[in-house]
Amino acid sequence: MGTVVMEHLTHQQNLAHCRRLLAEAELATSSDEIRHSMLMRLLAEEEANVLVMPVTVIVLPNRRAG
Repeated sequence: MGTVVMEHLTHQQNLAHCRRLLAEAELATSSDEIRHSMLMRLLAEEEANVLVMPVTVIVLPNRRAG
């Protein structure tokens, strides 16, 4: 389970980083179009990764008091 949590955390950090870089690129000159395109591609790939991330469901036994 720890691996899935770590993968999710890494994914979220990657998305935040890509979005931050894109925001900075928006403020840059138009000569950075290649960099902007690359960042858009990386963001799209990272967003697509959420669709293929495994989902682990843990079913705990029902413990009734009493």
